[in-house]
Amino acid sequence: MKIVFANKFYYLKGGAERYAFDLAAMLASHGHEVVPFSMRDKRDLPTPWAKYFVSPVETENVSFSLGGLKTAGRLLYSFEAKRKFAGLLDKAKPGLVHVHNIYHQISPSILPEAKRRGLPVVMTAHDYKLIAPNYALFHDGHICEATKPDRFWRAVGHRCIKGSRMAGALEALEMSFHRSFGLYLNNIDLIITPSRFMHALFMSYGIPEAKLVHVPHFTETVSRQPVYGGTYGLFVGRLSPEKGVDVLIKAAAKVKNVPIHIVGTGPQEQYLRDLAESLRANNVVFKGFMEGEKLAAEYAGARFVAVPSIFYEVVGLVALEAYAYGKPLVASQIGGLAETVIDGQTGRFASVGDVDDWAEQISALWDNPQICEDMGRAGRRLAETEYAPVKHYERIIEVYRKAGAKI
Repeated sequence: MKIVFANKFYYLKGGAERYAFDLAAMLASHGHEVVPFSMRDKRDLPTPWAKYFVSPVETENVSFSLGGLKTAGRLLYSFEAKRKFAGLLDKAKPGLVHVHNIYHQISPSILPEAKRRGLPVVMTAHDYKLIAPNYALFHDGHICEATKPDRFWRAVGHRCIKGSRMAGALEALEMSFHRSFGLYLNNIDLIITPSRFMHALFMSYGIPEAKLVHVPHFTETVSRQPVYGGTYGLFVGRLSPEKGVDVLIKAAAKVKNVPIHIVGTGPQEQYLRDLAESLRANNVVFKGFMEGEKLAAEYAGARFVAVPSIFYEVVGLVALEAYAYGKPLVASQIGGLAETVIDGQTGRFASVGDVDDWAEQISALWDNPQICEDMGRAGRRLAETEYAPVKHYERIIEVYRKAGAKI
């Protein structure tokens, strides 16, 4: 079957892209053809379908300019995206459209084109944009549900979008417009939620249960050989406020016998380096951005992996990667992480943002290498079963069939 994947980026920018590329490769290995639709960018992977991609817009800093007006228009409804997507559908003649992240850079204007042609449409929800202007549900260091259930204009006074009233107004207008015309829910047959937490949260915001189907993410195990035991604790991820890396560093300062490696970069990097220095946490080592073999080696050398998030993680792909490498977790009991970790079997929970509890849980694992190994083996078994690629493929195909695809 030919499947169109719509996602705003066609290069490896974040977790949504990583999942989309991995799923596309999996589908291709089973004989399906995946056709991309995205926004043009010099970092895009090569594809013969690039001529159908929409023109680029800058969404980080919207200003009162021609470019700013173009971006604001794209947020609401893109006639360009609608036209180009229609052209791609007519040329590719797919059997199904699978939508990932399309807000802002593409817009849901493309979705009625799929339904006009009688195509089934499924969407994987990678964040909370379907229910709130603040798609991370995180603001000023805390969980933010100020707009629940559909009070989108509260984002203006609350300044929960980039700390700006203007940004809040744009997002509120966008969501009000899309919701009024049913651009998402009227044109999507099924919404895939990677965690049960997200499934329940979407329902609490009013999305009909009939539209939702839970499908956990997957992790590759064939190319990731487990190594049980290690010589340091490991964090892998973006250095940004919602990831709670400051909590991990403060905890590390209390257990200085435990080396902690931090892999990644992001807007908080300098602040976190300064924090570690001010706390004299010499056991914390910043390793920078890593990928490929270097990242694999970093996982292999870890005794455990820490996921100290303080927001509603949808799943926590790092947690699944840790399992694949045979590593137990110390993780915040929040969002999708609360169902990814089996407390006492594949890792230990720590209270969200609680530095003392984090220090205690880190010490408990560090001081018990055999428990770490046992938990790592249990995590690896989980990766090979519940989160196995073959199981994910079967689940995805079942969703496609349920949506109406003829497979």
